[in-house]
Amino acid sequence: MTELIVSIDDSYTLSDIRKAIKMIRGVVSVKGKKSTPNAKTVAAIKEARAGKSIYCGSFENYKRMVANLDDV
Repeated sequence: MTELIVSIDDSYTLSDIRKAIKMIRGVVSVKGKKSTPNAKTVAAIKEARAGKSIYCGSFENYKRMVANLDDV
């Protein structure tokens, strides 16, 4: 048996997606598992919501900024 993992962000459509997956031939079961983010992820989300983020403007600027992190 092969398992496929589908990550769903929008809980409002979860039941519809579950029904659709069950309609696919060969699907044996559909199980839901709610995952909780780790402490670093929670902290990063809080920082982003508080506006403590960096705007790079372009992917090239982002790459330059990441490359310079070694100097910090």
